[in-house]
Amino acid sequence: MDKFWRMCCTASEVEDRLQRDHPYLTEYEIAGKGCDLAVTFEGISADECDMLYDTFSDVIYGDDERNLAATLVSELAERGLRLATAESLTGGMVASSIVDVAGCSEVFYGGVVAYSEHAKMDKLGVCEDTLLYCTAVSGETAVEMATGLLDENVDIGISTTGIAGPGGGTLDKPVGLVYIAVTDEEHTNVYEHRFSGSRQEIRRQAKDCALFYALKHLQLYY
Repeated sequence: MDKFWRMCCTASEVEDRLQRDHPYLTEYEIAGKGCDLAVTFEGISADECDMLYDTFSDVIYGDDERNLAATLVSELAERGLRLATAESLTGGMVASSIVDVAGCSEVFYGGVVAYSEHAKMDKLGVCEDTLLYCTAVSGETAVEMATGLLDENVDIGISTTGIAGPGGGTLDKPVGLVYIAVTDEEHTNVYEHRFSGSRQEIRRQAKDCALFYALKHLQLYY
């Protein structure tokens, strides 16, 4: 049989996991860009399907044609929740992906692009001390950005901050370092990534992972 899954990871990660766990499987197709992939395995048995699911369960988010943004909008609508975004390096890409989905007005409150440190403080209430001692590219800043979105109109906030390059990196904070936070009134999770590629590729991967973590937040807590 053939099996199709939507996954949030890079194509190279899919291939690395297959080489590690299922080197005998060679009939598959990977479609998509960034970290929003459609992966089809051809001519596999039911047992192989189960084993593949075990290998990819942490990155699988669906088995239909809906991409990350469409899946997130659908699941927000099912739960009657509203989301907002706070973006630095992604510059509105997360919000734009959501707005691409018809019907998103029911679940998307709006987005803030807070690129400079002053904007992070002024628009999102990030503490000056956080920026001074943790820097703008940190889990602490990501959490404060996301938390700054929450009010009576917003149930879930998601944020992105990082270094897209090609310059600006250091040994401690290299190009590709990204923090993503997802929060509500009771639960907060922050994720650190080291993405690679061009500036646009890093930003695209960060955008996809932000959507994925928001989706996982819904599935975990609601």
